Amino acid sequence: MYSARRAMPEGRLTNQLIVAGFHRSGTSATAQLLHRAGLFLGDELLEALPSNPYGHFEDKDVVDIHHQILADNDMTWLVDEPFVPMVDERRWQRMRWLVERRNSEHLLWGFKDPRVCLFLALWKYLLPNAKVLLVYRHFSGSTYSLARRHSALLFSGTISGFLHRRFWEEPDLALRMWLTYNKALLAFARAYPDDTLAVSMNMIRDGFPLVWAMERRWNLGLEDVPVGEIFNPAASIERPRRQPVSDRRLIGEIERTWRDLEELGARTELMLKEMTIAG
Repeated sequence: MYSARRAMPEGRLTNQLIVAGFHRSGTSATAQLLHRAGLFLGDELLEALPSNPYGHFEDKDVVDIHHQILADNDMTWLVDEPFVPMVDERRWQRMRWLVERRNSEHLLWGFKDPRVCLFLALWKYLLPNAKVLLVYRHFSGSTYSLARRHSALLFSGTISGFLHRRFWEEPDLALRMWLTYNKALLAFARAYPDDTLAVSMNMIRDGFPLVWAMERRWNLGLEDVPVGEIFNPAASIERPRRQPVSDRRLIGEIERTWRDLEELGARTELMLKEMTIAG
């Protein structure tokens, strides 16, 4: 998907919005909604796949940068423990180039990639005024959906068979990943409370007026789009919240993390009520 480029008047302020959330947490549908509302998400977006038939709405340039940083650190996207990424000058230059290019061409732009959860501090350094929408989902739904996707990919015989097998060889892998990604989101939200807004997949599915709430808070210039035009409730049916866990030591930390995420979501709903009352 390509977009016509245009030079922005010198000195014009730009707005940036990052959509961050763990894999299989509703970020693609959320990004699709924001794309319809007027958020520029990239010159070339990743193609749709059977596991995401409506598209990922991920900027290939941003995804490539994240993959490169992970590879430089001898890692893949299957990050299941906290880490501080080492970023060499080549990656910084490419990130700066992308920021400068987008700022010169768009008054409002952003991107979505689950991997950005691990790199929010890097982007915030380059984009100090950027706003971040945090999208979260209960661990049982995310991990079940992730395991199901990679089971299908494993049996389809795709090249990345080693990555797909890890979800079977390490039963708690998806759960540890959920914990790592979402703890990173919580840390960022605590560090930048004025620049973050948290919503759950269930809130969006149930009709939370996301674009309206974001506009009232940040005045980004988005056009309101009803959630129902984008979000398909049938695609996000939650399974019963029972989660098999091999390492029982994870349970307490996972439950605390979920409670903390729900607290952020409750703050967003309270903010909406207060804005509605204020008119």
